[in-house]
This record gives sequence, structure tokens and C-alpha cells, in this order.
Amino acid sequence: MDKLKAIVFWGACWGVLEATLGWLMHLIHFKGEVLLLYPFGLLCMMMAFKQTGQVSATVKVAGVAALIKLSNLLIVPTVPVFHVTNPAVAIFLEGCATWAFCFVVRKRPAFLKSVVSAAVLLMLASILLFRGWQLVMDAYVAYNPALHAPVDSRLFLLWGWRAVVQGLMLAGVYYLVQFFPMNIRFSKWTNWLAIPFLCFAVLLNGLI
Repeated sequence: MDKLKAIVFWGACWGVLEATLGWLMHLIHFKGEVLLLYPFGLLCMMMAFKQTGQVSATVKVAGVAALIKLSNLLIVPTVPVFHVTNPAVAIFLEGCATWAFCFVVRKRPAFLKSVVSAAVLLMLASILLFRGWQLVMDAYVAYNPALHAPVDSRLFLLWGWRAVVQGLMLAGVYYLVQFFPMNIRFSKWTNWLAIPFLCFAVLLNGLI
């Protein structure tokens, strides 16, 4: 139960940031929000991994944050579908990439010639999968005008640049958290605050 509460707590923390800073950057049409939001989400995933000792905690935290975002479909049914589903899917895919990286580095380090290269490739895979999701959503569920801009080499350069930056973040935070002292009793706080933070995150996502 303590491990579950830790996952809920860190996922809710990520959900709160997505509802506040994510909403603000969307409001001002800031295009690099992922590079500001991802490090915090990555820290939440890695802290849950550190606290529980479970690699799967990373993707579970992302799942909690994604579900918090998806709650908007029930709370505010008038919001455009892709405004909710796209961020939720992006969060979950980032969680999957983080889980894969942690699993390989922790369990099979001999298979990796370059930790950074593995991180960059996994982040690029998550970006391409997300693009595929957007195209499917646009074709079958909800028209997204942002997808119909001309595709040129700059788009591929953007994806590559994002993958490199996020990959460096992934590798860096993974090793940084390994040295983070755990003599602070995080479980004391996560046990008490998990459910209140979850409710707060859902409510905040519905109001903003």
C-alpha cells in the first residue's frame, strides 16, 4: 500500500504541474512546454522509482498523471478532445520511454554501448509514436488544424533536437537521483498526501 500511495503522490504532483504551468504555457502559445514540463515529470517518475525500488513505478506515475489529465473529458465535456487526449498520451509515452530506459540500464547494462544514445533513441521513438497517434486522432476522431501545416525538414530537425535534449535529461536525472539521499522519510509524506494531492490535481485540471 505504501508503494501504491507513493506512485499516486508523485503522479498527482506531475498532474498539478500540467494543470498549472502547462495551462499557462498553452495560454501564451509557448511551443517549448515539453522541455520545461518533462524534467519535472521525469523527476517525479525517478523519485517514485527510487522510493519504491520498482522500475515499473515510472510508467505507473505517468499513468496516474495521464488519467488525471483525461478526467477533463468528464469534468469539462465541451473542451476539444485532442486538447485533453494528446497531452495525456504524450505523458504516458514519456513514461513508457523512461521505464524502458530504466529497465535496460538497471537489468542489462552490458547491452548498452552508450547510455545517452539509448535515451535519445527511446525519446525519439516516443515522439514518433505520438505523431502517429495525432494522425490517427485527426483522421478518425477530431480534426486538429495544427497537423495540416506543410511538412518540411525543419519538422524532422525539431523532433531530433527534442529527442536529444530529452534524452540528455533522461540520462542525467536517472544518475542524479541515484545519489539522492533517502534518509528523508518520503513515505511519511506520500502516505498522508497521496489522496489529497490526487483530488486536488483532478479538481485543478477541471477548473483550469
